[in-house]
Amino acid sequence: MKILNWLKDILGFGEDDFDDIEINFASESTESLMESLAKASRRRRTLNMNDKAQREQYVREYCDMMAVASKDVDAQKVEYQQVTQRLADLEEIEKLPLADKSQVRIRANRVIKIEQEDSNYTRPTKKITESQYREMERLAKDIPSILAKMKEDEDYQMAVRRDLNLLEGEKGAVAYQRKEERSKAHTAKNIAFVAIFGAVMAAALMFVLNQAMHVDVEMGWIILAGAFAVLLTSSFVMYQNAQTEIARANRRLNKAISVQNTVKIKYVNITNVLDYNYAKYGVMNSHELAYIWDKYAEEKKAREHDSDISQRMDEARSELYRLLKHYHINDPSVWIYQPGVLVYEEEAKDIRKQLIIQRQRLKKGIDFEIYNLETAKKELEALVREYPKYAEEIINIVGEYE
Repeated sequence: MKILNWLKDILGFGEDDFDDIEINFASESTESLMESLAKASRRRRTLNMNDKAQREQYVREYCDMMAVASKDVDAQKVEYQQVTQRLADLEEIEKLPLADKSQVRIRANRVIKIEQEDSNYTRPTKKITESQYREMERLAKDIPSILAKMKEDEDYQMAVRRDLNLLEGEKGAVAYQRKEERSKAHTAKNIAFVAIFGAVMAAALMFVLNQAMHVDVEMGWIILAGAFAVLLTSSFVMYQNAQTEIARANRRLNKAISVQNTVKIKYVNITNVLDYNYAKYGVMNSHELAYIWDKYAEEKKAREHDSDISQRMDEARSELYRLLKHYHINDPSVWIYQPGVLVYEEEAKDIRKQLIIQRQRLKKGIDFEIYNLETAKKELEALVREYPKYAEEIINIVGEYE
């Protein structure tokens, strides 16, 4: 048996794997790669083949080349067969009778319409988190009443806060009035003091005038007594009135403080309730909860739409798949996701053209890998032929790559 055939057999490469593929290298880049591979034998001349390390490294390089080429050929062959199968499917669909082709188009159109419906659907731009969605879903029945109660509590809190502000204003007004009345009482005291002091001084003066200068001061005593009585009475009335108003202001102030304390308790209570609910539902206020609820409704609608689309799409694609399978199409799973190919001739032509180009490129890649593989085999065969004393060693190395 020739060494080349032996190498092919030991590495598992048969000659009948690609009977339908011809080796053809038309491009300039492929030719340059072939030329570089042809230089391998010339590169061998620069090596010391009697040196075991260099010899082993050289043999392993070509074994690696064959392993990579074999793997690439297998992978590209699968792709090539798939592309060929799809082209055959297109031909088979094209050959269907008009009635059968009409049935295919009806079902393909159904898939296209569902795709268009899904494409035209406007989804929410802002979404809530999954945890928020799950929480709203859990509380879906209670959220309307929770929102109403939270809004009611917030309105009550605002009303209580307004009452507190009003009470604070009233308390300030009463305190100011009390301050004014205390000022009046102080003024009344001053008037009384001035009146007494003035009366004493006037009486002393008249006494001196009467005793020393024998001036008649009887009329002066009458006037002094009258003025003193008027001033003292006025200051007393002013003082009494001020004290009355001060007492009234104190009562009003105490009442305002008492009411304010009661209202403060209400405010603290409702604030605690709201703070608890805010923490419980993870929001800052009822507006945020309402926003999350609205977004939940939008997201729920979107998910229901997606679920409906998914269910209808599965049904439509399943019907199309079964029909294509009935007409002996090799791989219906490809075409149920490309329904336009089954409906529009232009799209079918474009896909056919793309598949032909893909197959040509795969064929070129396979041709090159086969050439690469054959070149490596020939080089190893030449090594065995030219260095028979190392033949067993080379064969053993090649055997490691089985």
